[in-house]
Amino acid sequence: MAKHSLYAETRPLKIKHIIASVSLLLLSACSSTGLFLLNSALRLNSEHSVSKDVAFGQDEWQKLDIYTPNRSAQQAKPVLVFFYGGSWDSGSKEMYFFVADAFTRLGYVVIIPDYAKYPAARFPAFMEDGAAAIAWTKQNVANYGGDPQKIFIAGHSAGAHLGGLLLTDERYLKKHGLSPLDVQGFSGLAGPYNFTPTRPSLMEVFGPPENYPNMQVMNFVNGDEPPMLLLHGAKDDIVGVRNQELLIEKLSAVGNLSTGVLYPGLTHTSILTSLTWPLKKNSSTLDDMDKFFKSLL
Repeated sequence: MAKHSLYAETRPLKIKHIIASVSLLLLSACSSTGLFLLNSALRLNSEHSVSKDVAFGQDEWQKLDIYTPNRSAQQAKPVLVFFYGGSWDSGSKEMYFFVADAFTRLGYVVIIPDYAKYPAARFPAFMEDGAAAIAWTKQNVANYGGDPQKIFIAGHSAGAHLGGLLLTDERYLKKHGLSPLDVQGFSGLAGPYNFTPTRPSLMEVFGPPENYPNMQVMNFVNGDEPPMLLLHGAKDDIVGVRNQELLIEKLSAVGNLSTGVLYPGLTHTSILTSLTWPLKKNSSTLDDMDKFFKSLL
């Protein structure tokens, strides 16, 4: 996908250099400081409106941000709900402005929810929050210019696990009168879809051990899932690529139209930061996701 001429026409060179420099910092560590600097630079020339801290439930953390493209269009826009990662114990929706910035430029209404985290909450509390956020989106996104019949989910790392499990274990959405097929497609980046917790903190999040099968995405694949695009970096040393491979094999076995892409130069962090426009040239991640979603419209 060609680089938007709008970038060259509207962004002073200085701003572009600032954003590029901060983005390079993110390649080594997806730190909160680096994300803050990147997001601050991107906000200088953002091309969307935002509705912040919209409640999707009664708990104080059940809030989401809604980003809407400024470009006028009579037709309702496709919707992307993005679940961020953070080992199920950290992260906030504000840190992922850069994801919303990238996809609103491509014509999506983007929704980024917060969700319950360890140690205040354990599995499946964050799954229930994710389902509630999707249900809220289905019921309300038309008020923000989105099409409730064209909802996609994406997530990175723990967020990819959350999104993937929502769309395979139908119990979470069923509580809201929905099914996985009410979502048009899913893209997971570096998702730990099939792992057994060994780190003490993760054993606390998902335990006791007899509960582990309930958190493994593969165990619920039955052919009633929407199409999936699973993306992974070959240099990811945090989540093994076998998670992607095994899930693709299971999905293919039940006839699901899903695809896996392995990016040779990307790590667990850089597959995420490649979504921001200064780093697009390093990977086709953003373009691949956009083409996949729009092929399902």
